[in-house]
Amino acid sequence: MSKQSEVLRFRKVQLQQQIHQALDLLQGSLHKNPSQRGYHLTLKVDQKTVTKYVRKELVPLVRAMTRNHLKVRKLLQRLSQANWRLLQLPPPD
Repeated sequence: MSKQSEVLRFRKVQLQQQIHQALDLLQGSLHKNPSQRGYHLTLKVDQKTVTKYVRKELVPLVRAMTRNHLKVRKLLQRLSQANWRLLQLPPPD
């Protein structure tokens, strides 16, 4: 196994672990609208904007979960790149 192959496989395993650790996620954006009380989570569902009320005590958790969603999206892109690079390597002898 080549050094490049080892590095890519190691990177792949690391990315998979990071994705697994960040799977406690929520899709959407957290907003505090001055015209409405409290916080709201906004997301697109079937090309329509959906807004959900978030209780005040849940705001820190929801904020962390939405950050995880963004993190997982970036990690998935990096994992896809690593997988593609692995596919481009010559087959092992």
